[in-house]
Amino acid sequence: MSVEIQSGKLRLDLSRYELSRDGQPVKLERQPMELLIFLVQRKGQLVTRHDIVEKLWGRDVFVDDGSVNAAVFKVRSALKDDPENPKFLETVVGKGYRFIGDVEIISTPVGQHEAAVQQGFPSVAQPGSLRTVTTSILAALSVLALLYVSNVGRWRERLPGRATPGPIQSLAVLPLENLSHDAEQDYLADGMTEELITTLSKIGALRVISRMSVMRFKGTRQPLPEIARELNVDALVEGSILRFGNRVRITAQLIQAHQEKQLWAEIYNRDLRDVLALQNEVAGAIAKQVKAQITPAEAARLATARQVDPEVYQLYVQGLYYSDKGTEQSARESREYFQKVIEKDPGYALAWASLAHAYNRVEDYAHAEESARKAIALDETIGEGHSTLAFATWNNDLNWAVAQEEFKRAVELDPNDSLVHHGYAVYLSALRRHDEACAEMQRALELDPLAPLTNANLGSIYWSSHDFDRAIQQLKKALEIDPNFPDAHLYLGMVYESLESYDQALAEFEKYRRLGNPPEAAAEIAHLYALRGRRAEALKLLYDLKARHQAGDMPSYDIALVYVGLGDKDHAFQWLQNSYAEHASDLLQINDDLRFDALRPDPRFQNLLRSVNYPQ
Repeated sequence: MSVEIQSGKLRLDLSRYELSRDGQPVKLERQPMELLIFLVQRKGQLVTRHDIVEKLWGRDVFVDDGSVNAAVFKVRSALKDDPENPKFLETVVGKGYRFIGDVEIISTPVGQHEAAVQQGFPSVAQPGSLRTVTTSILAALSVLALLYVSNVGRWRERLPGRATPGPIQSLAVLPLENLSHDAEQDYLADGMTEELITTLSKIGALRVISRMSVMRFKGTRQPLPEIARELNVDALVEGSILRFGNRVRITAQLIQAHQEKQLWAEIYNRDLRDVLALQNEVAGAIAKQVKAQITPAEAARLATARQVDPEVYQLYVQGLYYSDKGTEQSARESREYFQKVIEKDPGYALAWASLAHAYNRVEDYAHAEESARKAIALDETIGEGHSTLAFATWNNDLNWAVAQEEFKRAVELDPNDSLVHHGYAVYLSALRRHDEACAEMQRALELDPLAPLTNANLGSIYWSSHDFDRAIQQLKKALEIDPNFPDAHLYLGMVYESLESYDQALAEFEKYRRLGNPPEAAAEIAHLYALRGRRAEALKLLYDLKARHQAGDMPSYDIALVYVGLGDKDHAFQWLQNSYAEHASDLLQINDDLRFDALRPDPRFQNLLRSVNYPQ
């Protein structure tokens, strides 16, 4: 059976349980789909809110108005129907809704069994007709099967023996859907997704998945339980956003993942100036639904929000869009947007913190430190301000003690920020506190399980602690997520080199080179050639690397690495001193770099550590 919605070239196919426009599927979750079918079947009739609740949730179930509003909103969005000038769904004020679209029910020739299913009940068998009786029974069973699959009225949840879901301790916010179908508004949808994640992440009692992992599911039609299993969470938040002028409409719902059970839904219509308060309001409502324990400090942060100019907010979310791409070029682009935000609104603390992060990405640590301190001066409770200050202070001032204090403060303020745990893990690993570093990186991985960089860096910590088997296992996991992730190939090559599996190491370094890292890969390969006794080839590469250094394209640290492979300690230390003069951040992690183990017994190595204020 098919229901054809002629206007707008929309087609509702019940046999496939699918709404499509011009032959292309239109995303519509199960509950709004059930509502659309219900409304179409009662075209022209008044459908009360009570009717909708009974149809979708069942009798004797309390459902707030927000849940009905959310389902109706999604139906209207799918149909592209304007509530002020409806062509499909008319609101009967104070009563309910009426479907008014030009709808034709197309009935194709079908067997008696299918006809019975269409009618919603089995046909009456004629006496003596076994075939008819069998058909009726099959039809009845088909109806029951259809009811079970569609779970009308949520009656499956009330079956005896069904498992009761446990408490919700973890959740993921799926990318908000941009209902405007304007690519320019993708910035707003993605930015709002990230900001909602950030706000929820401030609640320490919840484990909230980071944006990098959830963005893999943008536009996906993957079943919610599968997404929840991949992210290892109890619940999912999904929704949509629509901007019209300086107004924004957000719909959000909380889904208990195991049973796809809706726990809460609401629609918010706000001025874009109040978008920061809206984020806090949504986060607070979700926290209340999952019964998360909120500390007084967390409650105070959720209750506090400033207004922001719509143009400024648009620039800010565009900056976030580029920041999340993770490349040096995108970091420069994001920096430009955050600078524009601050020019228009110098009191925007989050923009200062994001600007500091962008400066750290391009190793401009002096400006990063300045921006981070400005963010903290405006709002001491921003975890990103403290984490960016920690990283900048460590790299710019070589102040290990202040860096640790700031990392700890960032973890305290934003326990669900994977980047905070990630940065702190790198710092701890540099101090050779590998157990603590692994714990922090594993926490980052819990919050960002599908991030190749986090998986790869955990592998590198295992390598530094001489746990080579776990390192290989972890790095291969990173490559399962992204087979072309450069750093995973680099670190895997380093592990194989430590195991003296030189052919495998060379293969990984070659992959690293092909993925767009020729200078660094050349240094690794030259170092490997030197270890294998292929001295002439190593020296030839070293000559090219020095030429690159003259042109400013090659760090001194990597040239020192080649000399270590050649067994030339004097030249290795000379180039490491050049690296110190260049204020290169690589030196901060040299005590954790197994490739320089041959230099450790030399007193010059300890002098080098003292030069970077390495804690004794």
